[in-house]
Amino acid sequence: MNTQRPKVGVGVLVVKDGKVLLGKRKGAHGEGTWHFPGGHLEGGESWEDCARRETMEEAGIQIKNLRLFATINDVHPNWGQHYVTLLMQADHDQGEARVCEPNKCEQWDWFRWEEMPEPLFEPIQAALNQGLHPLSLTHDKLVRDKIPEIIELSGDVAVIHTADEKEYRLRLRAKLIEEVNEYLESGSPEELADILEVIHSLTALDGVSREQLQLIQTKKRDERGGFTQRIVLDETR
Repeated sequence: MNTQRPKVGVGVLVVKDGKVLLGKRKGAHGEGTWHFPGGHLEGGESWEDCARRETMEEAGIQIKNLRLFATINDVHPNWGQHYVTLLMQADHDQGEARVCEPNKCEQWDWFRWEEMPEPLFEPIQAALNQGLHPLSLTHDKLVRDKIPEIIELSGDVAVIHTADEKEYRLRLRAKLIEEVNEYLESGSPEELADILEVIHSLTALDGVSREQLQLIQTKKRDERGGFTQRIVLDETR
């Protein structure tokens, strides 16, 4: 077993106007590949401070809203190198990207994540191979049928899957709770319409049509009344 301890590298994924900052490496490991600003984590330094320092030293810009994006275990046995790379995500704050260390970088430019230049520095390629995306939002919920189309028309990408019957039933029930809570918070008739849509989807799953549901509702109202008289049952004796 190799007893050499891995080094810690910090790469900074800077986002501006839906694009990320990449520089073309020179004169070092990975020459000719495109990389994020970054470097070695120094003793006693926080990940965030390292990210700010390296981005300023290499590209001359200030960043904000730092958060961890990914961790990459980067092993190169042929070169005798082992890095643990922390990819930090940040938003551009101030300044124009420029080459501050010409012995390390040829140029800086902004790219859409889906249109990254090649070849990429290995930790970045590893993040791409994992399917990571810095601008993605995780929703994990049932949505109306036309929502993916609306998202695509706005220029974004909608990643979806079709639920089987068991998952569909569970997600409909969760959606009902979500819509009821939203109505309780807002009191909006729009939320009541959403509640009705979820209810009709649940009944359709059980083979009950909207018309049948209406008949059941009418029958119960005829037998037990509605709620129009505002009666509150305090107790029974």
